[in-house]
Amino acid sequence: MRYPSLIVALIVAAGSLTAAWRPDEAPLVPLSVQEPQRQVIIDESLTSAESHPRVAIPDFTTSGDAELQAAAKVVADVLWDDLDFEREFYMIERAKTASIPIAATIDALPLQRWTEIGADYVIMASAIRQEKQFEVQLQLVRVRGVDQGQRRFGQKYSGCTFDNPRACAHYIADNIHKDVRLLDGVAQTKLAFVSDREGTRVVGRPIADAGAAKELFIADYDGFNARQVTANRSTVVGPSWSPDARTLAYTLWLPGRAPNVFVNSLDGRPVRALVNAQGDDHNSYPAWSPDGNKVAFSSNRSGNWDIWVVNKDGSGLRNLTPNTPQWIENAPTWSPDGNKIAFTSNRSGNNQIYVMNADGLAVDRLTSGAESDRPTWSSRNFIAYTSGPAFGHGIAIYDFTTGTPTMITDTVGDNGSPSVAPNGRHIAFFTTRWGKTQIATIDRRGERLRQITKTGNNTNPSWSQTRGR
Repeated sequence: MRYPSLIVALIVAAGSLTAAWRPDEAPLVPLSVQEPQRQVIIDESLTSAESHPRVAIPDFTTSGDAELQAAAKVVADVLWDDLDFEREFYMIERAKTASIPIAATIDALPLQRWTEIGADYVIMASAIRQEKQFEVQLQLVRVRGVDQGQRRFGQKYSGCTFDNPRACAHYIADNIHKDVRLLDGVAQTKLAFVSDREGTRVVGRPIADAGAAKELFIADYDGFNARQVTANRSTVVGPSWSPDARTLAYTLWLPGRAPNVFVNSLDGRPVRALVNAQGDDHNSYPAWSPDGNKVAFSSNRSGNWDIWVVNKDGSGLRNLTPNTPQWIENAPTWSPDGNKIAFTSNRSGNNQIYVMNADGLAVDRLTSGAESDRPTWSSRNFIAYTSGPAFGHGIAIYDFTTGTPTMITDTVGDNGSPSVAPNGRHIAFFTTRWGKTQIATIDRRGERLRQITKTGNNTNPSWSQTRGR
């Protein structure tokens, strides 16, 4: 969607600065890794970057405790999904392992049975209740070759909670990826997005049918554990995570006012406006600098649509593109080193991606041809962006190494507003390919398309760069 169209389409909405969710109301898993029990044995077939060993996860062993058994099954299922997501291992379908007896010890493992279904390794684990929490004891065992039956990784994970066993699995997946494959996984990261799923109506607009309110939500990277952040019965767009994933900036329409950028610390403190807005000033689409000290955003406060930057406390406001009265510039994104800013501008006649120094100097055009919008800069030396005609957009990547753009989605439905995962391997975006507007993820090669949201209409994903609160 082109930015001018968005400004025309969205009318000032009503609401108050209220928060529907605070992190202390939905605790994250307080896992503690027991280092004395940790064991990693170097195995070339397991740790080589070129190797993708075949791994199976049978059900965990537990006591007869029904609650513990249910939680353990969730951990096993989600752990399989998390490991499969990064494609560092070839994960054997859980259904294929159901007929193989579960073993409580390595000596009891039916090695031949695991070899017959093609496994190289088995993740065997037990779940043990610890009053109101539980512990997972896990080991990765070689089941093929001359070293079959040997443990290659072992760890205990305490503090798993029954109300959120998925968080336990996410923690374990990231730990395995880091220790065994030297990869920073994304299982504990979050997605912020905008949704009308609550079905409330916007209040305060001077028309009979004001439309559905669009509120801010946070979910796990896979779309589960979604929780509402704002409850303004208004319109939110363009959320942006701070680098430490402890704060969100976003554009919000309040009654009788033009849209402005607000900052939500997600800890119960009052939501605050990033900058003062006078009269018909429109401030929107914030983007945090990599060090978390500055925010770039688009504003018409000078009479033109320009890229501005401000310190996180609201001081030091500065226009980076002041000499462009006939141009519309918006949607800034910072380079990973903080030295450059990419943004969208129509200075060439239609929307294209441009790059400038963080002080506004040395502006260069990056894209050409089809209209381009909503860039997001990855630590893997590429920019993902929206490309193509209205209502037929796709997601493209501009690779700085090769200097060439590549479309990574088909043009089924409308696809836009990409956000890159912190490890640069995956991209979240919205798509209408399934009817309503939903959040999806795809890997940077254009493979492994996954639907993340399924309720209501969902747009404007922002992928956190760490697990945050």
